[in-house]
Amino acid sequence: MNFRAKASGFIAIILVTAGVLPTVLAHGAPIDDKRRQAAAIQAQIDANGNKIVMYSERLNGARLRLDRAQAGIAEAEQRTSEALAETDRIQGLLNARAAEIYKGAGSASLFDAIDVENVADLGARSQYAAAAADRDDSLLNKLQKAREDLAVQRSQLETQRAGAAAERDAAAASRRTIEQANADQKALLSGVSGELATLMSEERVRRDTETASRASRIASQPRQTNFPNVPAPNARAAAAVAYAKAQVGKSYVYATSGPDTFDCSGLTASAWAQAGVSLAHYSGAQWQQTIHIGAGDLQPGDLIFYGSGGSNHVEIYIGGGMVVSASNPETGVKLAGVRYGTAFGYGRVHS
Repeated sequence: MNFRAKASGFIAIILVTAGVLPTVLAHGAPIDDKRRQAAAIQAQIDANGNKIVMYSERLNGARLRLDRAQAGIAEAEQRTSEALAETDRIQGLLNARAAEIYKGAGSASLFDAIDVENVADLGARSQYAAAAADRDDSLLNKLQKAREDLAVQRSQLETQRAGAAAERDAAAASRRTIEQANADQKALLSGVSGELATLMSEERVRRDTETASRASRIASQPRQTNFPNVPAPNARAAAAVAYAKAQVGKSYVYATSGPDTFDCSGLTASAWAQAGVSLAHYSGAQWQQTIHIGAGDLQPGDLIFYGSGGSNHVEIYIGGGMVVSASNPETGVKLAGVRYGTAFGYGRVHS
């Protein structure tokens, strides 16, 4: 199944789900059923948020491949222009040589056309001229072959550019559709009425009361951090981890890398930029830039990847089985546990 088919299938599921839930809610199920329905809507919103991150990273990857293809085409065009200029130069030399031979053909004798002192000198010059002609012909053949190779390379790059552009457009369209589906489901969740709305209101009051009570207790006690106290293996990793920790609570926004909002690869790239290490703003490219390690070798500062080739998501490990992750638009940058069972792989940044 190709990328467009996968995206279309997923979108169809979302749209069907968005269309079915209002009917279910209208049946007036018992309070527990209504609570489960509300939880199901929220779970779908959260799942869609994760899909938005996945398509955002695919969009980052497509844009990176598109930029590289365009750069390759520009280089091929430059090299083709240089080969054409060199062909013209050598052809000019050949034409000039041919003109001299043509003018010499009208002399009374072969010796009149060439300034030589003896037959041996004439023979040496003739051999030199023949060798020069052979060399020029060889260069022209090589230049022609180079131009043909460049034409093939440019054609391949054009194909890659077209493919990357199509992938970019498909990923962007899928992300927009999922975002719209999420907006519809949020409206559905906020628009439920009757007993379910009452239950949700009561739950919010209960949570607010607990939050206020907890805040009061915390205010009366020395503040404690929730971050694991695990030393980083070196100063650069420590700088990356410290930066990532400081971003917890900020919002997730696609294609941003701080200082106020981040997407997943933007967060890890910015964290390691604090240590003077440059990472691409795409999780799949960051997977290629890291040293691949096992789960048991994780150290603070290492990166954890999800999806084939790390193409869906990336998080930064801070020790104690915990990561800082720009998870999705719903939860933003948060502290979370490592999802060992679903991770694609683990990478150590060259530091």
